[in-house]
Amino acid sequence: MHRHRAVGWLTGVWLVACSDAPPPAVVAVDAGAGDAAADGAAFEAGAPARDGGADAQGDAAAPLPTGTIVPLYTDPTDPSWSRLAAAAKAHPGVHVIAVVNPNNGPLPSVDPGYAKGIAALTAAGIRVAGYVATGYGARAESATNGDVDLYRAQYPQLAGIFFDEAAIYEPGHEARYSAEASHARSAGFQLLVANPGTAPIAAYAGLFDVSLVYESAGVPASSALSPFAASRTHAGIIPYGVPSLDAAYVAKIRPDVQYVFITDDGLPNPWDTLPPYFESLMTALE
Repeated sequence: MHRHRAVGWLTGVWLVACSDAPPPAVVAVDAGAGDAAADGAAFEAGAPARDGGADAQGDAAAPLPTGTIVPLYTDPTDPSWSRLAAAAKAHPGVHVIAVVNPNNGPLPSVDPGYAKGIAALTAAGIRVAGYVATGYGARAESATNGDVDLYRAQYPQLAGIFFDEAAIYEPGHEARYSAEASHARSAGFQLLVANPGTAPIAAYAGLFDVSLVYESAGVPASSALSPFAASRTHAGIIPYGVPSLDAAYVAKIRPDVQYVFITDDGLPNPWDTLPPYFESLMTALE
């Protein structure tokens, strides 16, 4: 999910281990597994719900919490920022997370536009996370931690960190990602999101807080999302290249995933606009 057009895009079904409070939610996937949904990879039943929301296996009468994770890879002067803030204010029941990406990570110094924009999003009730690349385990841990430290120093209102290119789908990086997650939490970030681009193995369970289970062109079959229902408060999808919004589809998948972002934009960068139907998506989620 890089900002620049020259970078390739990750596709397919992917899981991220997540936890909001001890004990952590667990994603256990065999290292040799293929499609996580088709193979029945599932979150541990009874994982804690985010923000006090009802677990999918809890009180059936309680409303299902909903949200959207928006890759906001535009400059703060772009109308998408004020539009997102307005939509969040108009739909306070929808939990909104925005991922900001100044330059495939933070800039060397504070950008006043980003400082103002992040403050405005936060004031609208949006949790904002800063983008950090991990290079599939190849980028120096010190560089990743340096980006985290820059975000904390430059934009104290940031709620979290988005770890992209996370090689948590293979053994050998456990110490590295555990240390990076610990570093981010010690810096005061309460929201950690990881993007492995595929299903992680169980060795990384509990390191990150939010799961995105699908990033690809077109919406996934609703049946492919059912394995995530037990811990749907920790799961989300971000399909792109979807020409129009199907509100009935959104309603159908709500029991399986909490976070839904859908856009009509496509490759090479699906995240440089908000879809024309974004407000309708927020209505469907509320």
